[in-house]
Amino acid sequence: MQNINVFENGIGYLASCLGLYMGSCAYLLLFLCGALYILVKGSDEEKEIFLPGTALLILTVYNPLSPLILDKIFDVSSEYYRLFWIAPVIILVPFVAAKLFDGGRDKKEKGAILAFLIIIGLLSGDFIYKTGIPLAENIYKIPDELIEISELIHEDSEEEYTKAFFEYEYNMEIRQYDPKMLLTIDREEYIYAVNYSYTDEMLNDADTPTNIILAALIRNQEVDETAFKNALCATKTQYVVLTKGNYQADLLRRCGLRLIGDTATHEIYKNDLEEPLGYELVDYSEVEHMFSYRRLK
Repeated sequence: MQNINVFENGIGYLASCLGLYMGSCAYLLLFLCGALYILVKGSDEEKEIFLPGTALLILTVYNPLSPLILDKIFDVSSEYYRLFWIAPVIILVPFVAAKLFDGGRDKKEKGAILAFLIIIGLLSGDFIYKTGIPLAENIYKIPDELIEISELIHEDSEEEYTKAFFEYEYNMEIRQYDPKMLLTIDREEYIYAVNYSYTDEMLNDADTPTNIILAALIRNQEVDETAFKNALCATKTQYVVLTKGNYQADLLRRCGLRLIGDTATHEIYKNDLEEPLGYELVDYSEVEHMFSYRRLK
């Protein structure tokens, strides 16, 4: 959901979220049909259980105006889709399907209802394996290329722990494999960068040099070359990994970064720091914890 936001999509934001989250709005339509069935044919108990929650969801979560209103108070762009998990939507559709099947008078009628429900289910979504069954490239379940990038960086670096900038997907995956790769950008900073541009005030904030890096390499905003170089040095970023053909590769070269290696689709640039990041793990082996065995003896 990180590539859409309320500000840019406006009243169409809800439909865009549903399309990305569910593949289409079909499941929502099934939910509304199920609610209509309960309204017309449901028992008093079923109406009491399902209808109030359904009405509340339609007026709030599934109201196209709700994200616009909430975004005035909270930043909902990256989190709004989580509301789609609310239980009544998940429960009502299979409940009505089971109720319809159970209402069949004999085996033939139950079979016809089952066939109808299966067809509706197939037409309401996308077959998960329509492009084949995805197989992990290795036991770490990350791209082989990312492992290759990690090895190239560690072969070049004289430090045991080194700091690097990766684009979003690799930034999220590299720490699953390589705990000695320190990241310039954390997840929350990335999500903000994808959804919003950086203002002059934010770029001039000396306390957050990562703003300049994200503005240049994620938002493709024009930034001052000296400020960008200083931001890399201030964050102790020694390597920058970009997709080949990235618009800002020229900026890296103009700022003095050297290409030290490449893979099938990525290039690795080195920023020669005067004082590379010195990082050591904290040694807790001699620390006497509050509930340690030593204190209990």
